[in-house]
This record gives sequence, structure tokens and C-alpha cells, in this order.
Amino acid sequence: MAFDVLLVSAIGDRDKATIIARRLRALKFRVRHDANRTHKTPSARDLSDCNKAVSVLVLWSKHSCDTSKPDSDWVHAMAHLARSRGDALVQADLDGTLPDDPFDKDDRFDLSGLTARSTPEPFRELVETLGEKEGRSDLGDWMALKASDEAGKAAWREAHPNDPLSQTGRANRAAATAAVASAAATAQIADASAGHKIELNPPRPEVEFADNMSGRGGTSLFMLGSTGLVVAGMLVLAGLFGTSPVQAGSSVAQAGIRNVVEACPAGQVPRSLIHGSLLADEEAGAGENETGGSD
Repeated sequence: MAFDVLLVSAIGDRDKATIIARRLRALKFRVRHDANRTHKTPSARDLSDCNKAVSVLVLWSKHSCDTSKPDSDWVHAMAHLARSRGDALVQADLDGTLPDDPFDKDDRFDLSGLTARSTPEPFRELVETLGEKEGRSDLGDWMALKASDEAGKAAWREAHPNDPLSQTGRANRAAATAAVASAAATAQIADASAGHKIELNPPRPEVEFADNMSGRGGTSLFMLGSTGLVVAGMLVLAGLFGTSPVQAGSSVAQAGIRNVVEACPAGQVPRSLIHGSLLADEEAGAGENETGGSD
């Protein structure tokens, strides 16, 4: 990954270098600052980042200019490598200490008045220089805006739509809009779900036939009573006008038996049975032949 700014400073200037790194990152510069560095000889990563970074910002001070200290050797080695890349080297003074040749002949930004609460004008100029190398402009105007000046920030973003500061604001606004839309959609889903929620005790439906049956109760009882009376009347009539079976020992039964005996003496078959239709024709002829033969 190529950084926008590689910050080179002595270990003794770590606190001020951290302030500068934070200020630049707030302006959406990609900054590499190894605040935990303890080595005094450039590492392979140090050299690689120094060759790839768009700008190498070297901070000169009494710590970095003291060539009797090994940490100064690290700063000078990185500064020489950046200077060999043409316009990659950018320099600043932290306390007014003059670096040795050839760096004393280059332009440097005076950041001696920079603190966590104070931003000197040379720092804005430094930011403008770093921004121009990235194709960015008017960063000093952005820094001059107050934190509460939302209208001024909106106008600056509108004038610089492709700047990382504008892109970040646009992304935040898009995220906020998406969050609002998501919340509204969630509320709609919740309302829809509540409207179709299953009820454990639903109201009993009104059944029309139940009302009709309650209205017909008197009629049904009347019909049942009438039917019962008819059946009872039929039973009474059957008892009054019905015939009783003839007993075997009654006088009526004895008279019938005498009539049968007189009409058909014992040992003879009535002629009506022989010549009647109860026998087939062939059986009737056979009967006549048998009778004639007996004569």
C-alpha cells in the first residue's frame, strides 16, 4: 500500500509527530507514522515505504540534527532517500534547529508553534503543498472553517465533489439515509406483522342458523305434540274396532269343523280339489284314468 505521507522524525519528537499525523489523517491523508519505532537503522519496510510514498515529510529538530546520536542517522538516511526521488521530500522545522547540508538549502515549513490546541499558519501552507501533490486544492480554506459551520462545509464539498473530504461526507450521508430507510422499512414490517398476528382467543362468529333455530323452537314443539296425539288416536281406534283371534274351543270354531266334516266324509277327497286348477293337466288326466279303472 502506497501512503500519501510518510512521516520521518526522531524518537525524541514522537509526541509532536503524533499531533501532525492526527491532523493530516483528519484531512483524509493516508499517513504512515511509526510511533513505536525503536530501531536506529532503516528496515526493509522503511525503505520500501520511503520509495512508494507520494510525500516524505521530514521533521527537523535538535534531536534529528544531532549527528552524534544513532537515531539521527535513521532520519538522515530516510531524508537522503526521499531527496533522491525528486519532489518527494517535504521538510519542516520543529524548533528552529538548522539541518546540515544539503537540507539546509531546501525550503522548510516552520512548525515551532504547533501544539495540540494551536495551528500556526505555516501548517496550513504545508497542508496545501501536500494536497497539491495529491491533486487536491483549497485545503487551507477547509481548515479555516469552524466546526459548527455546516453551511460553509457544504459549500466547500459542493465546490470539491471529488475530494476525499467530500467523499467521506457523502458516504456518511448515504449511510444515514440508508439507516433511516431501513428503520422505516422495519417499522412497516412490524406493523404488517402486528396486523396479521394470530389471535389465541378469536371472537366467536355469528351463526345465522342458530338464530333461526331459536325462532323455530315453538313450531317444532307444536309439531312433535301433534304427531304424538295422532299416534295415540290411532292406537285407541285400533283397540276399539279391531277383531280378536278365534279361540280353538269356542262355538264358532266347533261349527266350522262340523261343516267341513259333513261336506267331506272321512276317506274321500273333495271333487273340487281333484278337478280344480291346483293340479296340472297331466296330473288331472292321470287321476281320471285311475278312477275309471277302479270302476
